Amino acid sequence: MSLKQHIKIAKRNTKITPKLHAWLNNNDGVRVEDEVTAKRVLDILAPSEHDRSGVFHPSQLYQCPRLQVFEYYGVDKREQYNPTLRNLFNDGHFRHLRWQIMLLNAGILTDIEVKVSIPEYRLAGSMDGVNTDEGWMFELKGTSQYQSVVSRGAMPAHIKQVNAYLMASGLDQALIVYEDKLSQQWQEIEVSKDPKIVDEIESILQDLNRAIETGELPEILDECKDQEGARFNRCPYGGVCHKLRNRDDIIEALPPERRVAIPS
Repeated sequence: MSLKQHIKIAKRNTKITPKLHAWLNNNDGVRVEDEVTAKRVLDILAPSEHDRSGVFHPSQLYQCPRLQVFEYYGVDKREQYNPTLRNLFNDGHFRHLRWQIMLLNAGILTDIEVKVSIPEYRLAGSMDGVNTDEGWMFELKGTSQYQSVVSRGAMPAHIKQVNAYLMASGLDQALIVYEDKLSQQWQEIEVSKDPKIVDEIESILQDLNRAIETGELPEILDECKDQEGARFNRCPYGGVCHKLRNRDDIIEALPPERRVAIPS
């Protein structure tokens, strides 16, 4: 990269990119350099049950409400054998880990996979990273629409997602890094907490929590009522969505050993 390009980046007043450029220019690979980072990486890579029940997640709040309630209760998902999709998840997982190690080693992040929650809303999640010294969170997105991001800015769905994390963490600023899956170029975009989006998120959470407290389920989406179409066919709960009418139906459908552990 030319000196002129470095100066142009510095003038953007970005927090990650100039420091990361300097680190990449002085390091020949991504390595775990200390015991603290090693422990954090081992924690991330350790086997887990991937149980996402009992809470709602910032990354899902704008998905189908009924799907979110099914996930809250731990309803069994439809088995889908799709090795390409599984490999896509693996690619995203290790892209995140590569960035997290780089930013820790470069002194840009102070911690990674930082858990946040709002118990009264049954909300919980994990931020990709934070810089507690400067008061901002980090979110990574791999994208095949890189040029669109460069020209138009952060995607609306991602702006809403990081606002949920900001709301749960008490921070006011997020830095989203979009990395082009093809070229590994990246674009850093700053997002500030938006009171209107926070109000919208609170309304969504109130509706989801009302469903838990009353035992009722959100309505089936109009596009799924005929049990056909792309969205219905992709849904992991498509096989049971129309059969379950309320919490009692969900409890009845669960194996006996899991009924006693169903979140309230």
